[in-house]
This record gives sequence, C-alpha cells and structure tokens, in this order.
Amino acid sequence: MSEQPAQECRGELSDDDVGIFLELSTELFGAYQPGEGLRWWNRAYGQLPGLPDVPDAGTGPDERILHWSPAYDRDTGLVYGAARGRAAHHADEEMLWSYQQVLQAVADHSTAAIFAKDITGQYVLVNGALAGLMGLRVDDMLGRTAAELWPERAASGQARDERIMTAGRSEMSDDVVELADGPHTVLITRFPLRNVDGEIVGMGGIASDITDRVRVEEELRASVRLFDTIIGACPDIVTILDGTGRVVEVSDAASLILGLDRATPHDQLEQGVHPEDMPATRAAYRRLFTGNEDAIDLRYRARHADGHWVTLESRARPVLGRDGRVRGAVVVSRDVSGDIDAQQELRRAVDRAQHASAAKSQFLSRMSHELRTPLNSVLGFAQLLQMEHLPSQQAEWVEHILRAGLHLLDLIDEVLDIARIETGQLDLVLEPVGLRALVDDAVSLTQPLAERAGVTVDVAVSAAVLGGHILADRQRLLQVLLNLLSNAVKYNRPGGMVTVVADRGTPGTVHITVSDTGPGIAPDLLPRLFDPFDRLGAEHTGVEGTGVGLTLTKHLVEQMGGTIDVVSEVGVGTTFAVALAVSDAPSPASGEGAVRSAPPPAVRALRILYAEDNRANVDLVEQIFARRGGVEMRSARTGAECLAVARAECPDLVLLDLHLPDIDGGLVLQKLRSDPRTAGVPVVVVTADTTPEHRDTLHAAGASAYLTKPIDIRRLLVVVEDIVGGRGR
Repeated sequence: MSEQPAQECRGELSDDDVGIFLELSTELFGAYQPGEGLRWWNRAYGQLPGLPDVPDAGTGPDERILHWSPAYDRDTGLVYGAARGRAAHHADEEMLWSYQQVLQAVADHSTAAIFAKDITGQYVLVNGALAGLMGLRVDDMLGRTAAELWPERAASGQARDERIMTAGRSEMSDDVVELADGPHTVLITRFPLRNVDGEIVGMGGIASDITDRVRVEEELRASVRLFDTIIGACPDIVTILDGTGRVVEVSDAASLILGLDRATPHDQLEQGVHPEDMPATRAAYRRLFTGNEDAIDLRYRARHADGHWVTLESRARPVLGRDGRVRGAVVVSRDVSGDIDAQQELRRAVDRAQHASAAKSQFLSRMSHELRTPLNSVLGFAQLLQMEHLPSQQAEWVEHILRAGLHLLDLIDEVLDIARIETGQLDLVLEPVGLRALVDDAVSLTQPLAERAGVTVDVAVSAAVLGGHILADRQRLLQVLLNLLSNAVKYNRPGGMVTVVADRGTPGTVHITVSDTGPGIAPDLLPRLFDPFDRLGAEHTGVEGTGVGLTLTKHLVEQMGGTIDVVSEVGVGTTFAVALAVSDAPSPASGEGAVRSAPPPAVRALRILYAEDNRANVDLVEQIFARRGGVEMRSARTGAECLAVARAECPDLVLLDLHLPDIDGGLVLQKLRSDPRTAGVPVVVVTADTTPEHRDTLHAAGASAYLTKPIDIRRLLVVVEDIVGGRGR
C-alpha cells in the first residue's frame, strides 16, 4: 500500500461534517466507498478504543475538536486517519484572533493615524487614517518600509526608528510633512513593541494632524502679543474682569493715573470708588453682568494711592462665552479730572463772554436806535421832498441830503455788522442787482471825497456786462464798493486817479476792479491787509480810518459767494478785484425801484394806528399816508394807549415801534395777539433795532412785517398794500 502525504484538517465535526470530510479525503486520495467509509467514520467518532469519553472544552456533549492526519490505502480503497485533540491550542488561536480583530477595529475606526513596524522596519499594521493622510492606500504601505515609500526622508526616519527600538523608550515630536495641499504639522508618538518575553520586536506610532491647532495657537499668541502691546501703549486704564467682577489684569496706566501697583491691584473694581458714586457704579455693573446692557458708560470718582480723588470716565463691555453668557468684562477708564476743571473754567468764561456780548449787543442796539431815530426824520422828509416837483437846484440839494444820510446810515450799519460778524449772525438777501447802476451810485457817492482830495475817478463798464446783473445783496455790495473807492481816494496821491472797471471774468462771473495810483503796499505787509484794526502803519500818516473796512469788505464778498484779491506794487499803486456770480435780470413784477404810487380802490378809508413816541416820526408817517390818500391814521405815544385804542377801535393795521416809554413793543404785540378783539389785526413792526434775533422773535410772535428805520417810504407803502390787500382791500 502506498500512501500520499497526509492532509491536515481542523474543524468541529458533527454527523453532518463526516460526509464533507470523506469527500475532501476522496478528492485527495482517490476512490471512495461510502458504506465502509461511513461505518468507519461512525465507529471512529466517539467509539474507538483509547479515545476519551469526556468532550473537549468548548464543544457539545458529542463533539470534539480534532486534528486529523488521514491516508488512503489503494488496495483496500479505505481512508485511514489519526486524530489528536486540539482544544487548548484552538482556544489560544481564537483568543489571538479576537485580539487581532479588536486591534484592527480600533485602528480602522480611529481618527488618529496608527501604524506598526516589525524589526526590519516594514509596516505590518496601517489604518485608513494614516494612509489617507499620506495620500496612499493601506495595501500600498503594508509590507514596505518608509525608505521605500519616501526615499527623501529615509535617513532621518531610519535613524529615529533605530533609536526608539534600541533605547526602548517612547518619543513624541511635531513633524512637518509635505502633502499634496502643502505642509502639515503632525504630532507623532512613537513607542517600541515587545513580545511576551519583553524583547523588542518592532515599533508603533500614533499620529494626529495638528495643523489647524498650530495655526490657531499661533494666531492666539499673535493676538495676545498685539493685545499686550495695545494695553501697554494705551494712555487709559484697561481693566480685565472675570465673571464675578474680580480684577484679573490691569494695565500700567493704573500706576500713572491712580498710583496703583499693577502687581497688586484692587480685587474688585468698586474698591476705591467714592461712597457717593458707589450706588450708581454698582447698579451699572450689575446691569452689565446680568446681560441687560451691551455697554455701560459712567463717570465716578476713584481714590488715588495718595488719598486724593480722581474723576474717571469708564466704558465697559461684556466678554461673552460660546454659550452667550457673560464671562467677564473689559473696562477702559480715562482720567477726566483736568477736563472737568477746564470745562468749568470754560463755562465760566463762556458765561462772562455771554454777559459781555449781551451788554455789547444791548449797547449797540441802543446806539443804533438813538442814531437811526433822527436819521429817520432826515431821510424820511428828504424822500417826501424828492417826491415834490422841486426846482432842479433844490432837487439836487435834496439828492445830496439823501445820499449823505444813506451813507451815514451805512456807517451805523457797519458798526452793527462788526458785532454780527463776531457772532455769525450777519444775514444777506441775494438777488439780481443791476451792475451799471450800482457802480454809478458808488462812484457818485465817492465823488465829493475825490474832488476834495484832487483825485479823478474813471469808470469803464465793458459792453459784455453793460445792462447785466449780478447775484448779490445790493446794500452790502454798495458798501463793499464804497469801502474800496474811499480807500483808493484816501490813500492816493494828489492829482492821482482811481479806475473802476467792470468786465467778464471766469465763466459765469463778473470782475469789478478798483485801482489807484497811490504809494502801493509792501509785499511783507500784504498778508496783514485784511486783519481787523491793522492799518499797516497808516495811523501815523494822518489819514483817518478804523482798520475794519477791508475786514468787513472781505467777509461781505465771501458771504455773497464771491472772492476778493489784491495786487500791489510799491510806487505804482494797488488794485482790488471782486468776483461775483452773473445773474438773470429780475422779473418785471419785482423790478428794482418799483413804487406803488396810487392805492387800489377801497371800500372805506384804512384805519391805521401808529404807536410811536417820537413826534417827528409820527409827522413823517402822517405825511406819507396823506400823499397816499384813503387813510385815517391814529397815533399812540405809549404801549398802554396803543392797546386801549386797538381794543376800542379795532384798526385795519397797527404800526408798532419797539422802544416805547412804558411797555416794550414785543409785549404789546403779545397782548394784541392774545386778545380776541385784536388777534386778527395785522401788526407791522417799525423800529430802529435791526438785530436779526429781534426780527425773528417778533415774526414768530405774530408780526406781519418788520421794517427798520430810517423808513423807506416805497417799502412801507408796498408792505401796507400787501397786508391790507390780503384782507380784500
């Protein structure tokens, strides 16, 4: 009988497994006789002499774990086998297999990269996290060394592995690994692997990609450095509080402002707060830490280390955690003690200035009234004479009276303008102004002064602007030209010349230049030309002046939207150039100088009450209305008399002076408006007080119009017609 090498078979064999075993054996050894083989198997399973009757551990009562060595006899056609129990060895294998499965499961499901190498450096365990990190598959790494996978890092890696396996100690390091998307920082813990006898048989490692963490930590360190730098450079006290209000950190400024040692600050921010300020301070921080306030601003007194009180202004913001709850606060505090002292001193200075300004305004208002009141009669009666058919010479005299009176009125206004410029309350009325007529008026008013000085005044208005208009306040622009012309005459030489030229300037503008042939102005003096009260040494020449004319001129030009420039040459003369915007001509309905000489038809005579204590002014207005006709005028010398007549007669119009001997005109207006009997009567204020605040106040109190003295007769008649006409007359 010849035998083939035995095939080792292992398994848990039951009755159903017999056929499987015999089929396997038949495939190995040839012929198969089912009956005899099966009987043999049945006899052999649990019945052969010498086999223990006790089942092996881990099997059922009729099952054993056997290790078979079968052989086939070709002569008999039977399979012979020797069986050996493998229960203990099988249990060890099962336990090893279980441990391997657990280890592989841990490795496969770990987010960390895990690997193991044998003593030769070949990878024997690699999980998916490591393979993915390296951009490879697990099968690509198993059975290969690091030198085979990454030749460029072979030397350093092999030396490190040998060191770990030789020394038998674990190592931890941050390695920078170049991957497809750039460098990554990987934290790797490497350790030796030992067998049951303690011998080192390889090494293992666990790696985590900490690139994001390293970046965040670096950003955090940079933020901390920046924060410390800002706090160190900040002149204010920066205080960090925790969630209980305890001081965690305070900046160096605390030592400068409060004399506190940064190393030993107050435990609580409230420590050192003045007792009177404590309730408000504590309540504010309570609102902040309970989340009821996004920020708090408060001022309180804090004790300095030497005992005196320092006033601090603090602004605090909460520090929120990820859950939105308040975890602390940042407080920035500034020493405002000096500011408070300065504010108090400034307030006292402002009060003094306001009192002085009020006294000055009252003085100017009174002086304006005292000067304008007699001028009202001079100019008013001169206007009435101008309306008469006078002989030519007398008409010329009246014209001189009017021009001189108006010039004097301009001088009075100039004094008031200086005060208004200082307070920023100068009002202008910009409207189309006829250029040629304005220039002629300015030259005509300057002519007597020029004749006395022996100076010739020449006017040249180009055809391009002849008959044109500019946008300006007529009275103020005339004032500007009079200032420039009078200076050109006063600071000229005997027999000299003044030239006035009006022509086109830059697109949309007209230039008016006033040139003289005087001594000129030195270049080093030109920057001071428009400084108030600086006459550039002319006060020693005998030429009269105040040094405010050019200052006022420049301000007026700029208020009208224009510019003024000066060019001067010593020994040749000086030229001033004013540039203003071109304007369209006014509509015929609002033409300059329009006068309503005849009243509209009236149902009955107008009843006008004039409250005025100056008899000359009353006579003037009576003459004006006498020329108009259709007016019954009553006068009242006091405020009380005005109220009594108005209530008794209910006139169509009240002309009201503000400076009455018994009651202020403003109060009279209030009483007229509050009385149902006179509430609907129009009131026109006629006063020598030209201050804008009075005008605005009286308009708000119910005045229908506000006229200033000296009275412009044409303006008075137009206002009366407008107001009375609005009532149907």
